[in-house]
Amino acid sequence: MHIPNGLSQTRLFRLIRQQLRQGTSARELSMTIVLGVALGTIPIFGFITVVCAGLAAWLRLNIALSLAVLYAVMPLQLLLFVPFIRLGEIIFSIRRLPLAPENMVNSLQATPWDFMLQIWQSIAGALGAWLLLSVMMGGLLYQVFFLLIRRYRG
Repeated sequence: MHIPNGLSQTRLFRLIRQQLRQGTSARELSMTIVLGVALGTIPIFGFITVVCAGLAAWLRLNIALSLAVLYAVMPLQLLLFVPFIRLGEIIFSIRRLPLAPENMVNSLQATPWDFMLQIWQSIAGALGAWLLLSVMMGGLLYQVFFLLIRRYRG
């Protein structure tokens, strides 16, 4: 299988190739990559590195590779934060959070407790939406990576 030259020179790809040479199974590699992708898109900030490392250790997956994938996809976390909030609001019938800065300030000044509660509900809804999508997409990504890795391994 031919790998494009730019992709084959990335650190992440070299790390995956190294794991293949060390005899890591396609199943383990696929699970490691999917774990990093799923946690790298979660709509919660601040502690995901520890969670990813802990889950990788608990599942006996490659911690370094799962963290490398996590960091590689983390820009998606920022890009998907608002869409996950909006999707959670739709799925769970949560009142729409005003995301324009002036609306947020006005809401915070008018009813601070209600506004904080609304933020927490929206984040919980975003987490629920992420969970639903990550379970579906995780299964699909696992199959894709499993087939690609098996094919690449030859």
